Amino acid sequence: MRLFIPIIFIVAAVGLFVVYTNPTYQASKALSAQVAAYNDALDKSQELRSVRDQLLSKRNTFSTNDVQKLQETLPDNVDNIRLIIDINNIASRHGLSLSGVNIGDISGSNSQTALAAGSSGPVGNVSVSFAVMTSYDGMLSFLNDLEHSLRLIDVQKLAFTAGAGDSSTYAFTIRTYWLH
Repeated sequence: MRLFIPIIFIVAAVGLFVVYTNPTYQASKALSAQVAAYNDALDKSQELRSVRDQLLSKRNTFSTNDVQKLQETLPDNVDNIRLIIDINNIASRHGLSLSGVNIGDISGSNSQTALAAGSSGPVGNVSVSFAVMTSYDGMLSFLNDLEHSLRLIDVQKLAFTAGAGDSSTYAFTIRTYWLH
């Protein structure tokens, strides 16, 4: 009987370990791993928050005028109407009016666009075509003002049709970019 009671306790201890203690321990290990993953995510969010705060403090050192110019140069959305209005304002300063305005397909980022924008980030582009009727000197002044506008614009195609007298019709196809 003396030998039998310790054996019963040992068997009970092994049974208790197999039935309750080991499964509970394994579950707690899984929870510990999950807690570690959450703590890691929390640490990363703290780092991101810190970086965001640093970037915001740097951005706040820029004047609002400079930030607006940057938004005009490379906007963060497609605003074709604003682009056409801006081009029309440039044309109206020279006494011109746009005709035959056509907005091409809006495309996402591609390798040529990313290289043209100088980054590997997602850059979209759109082609816009229009025509103006003016003299050669008027077209040069219009093109000069278009070149000096803040918006990034590539003139892809320029064609002309000679008209009566000094005026000709100049057809432009331009490409402009924005950030996604």
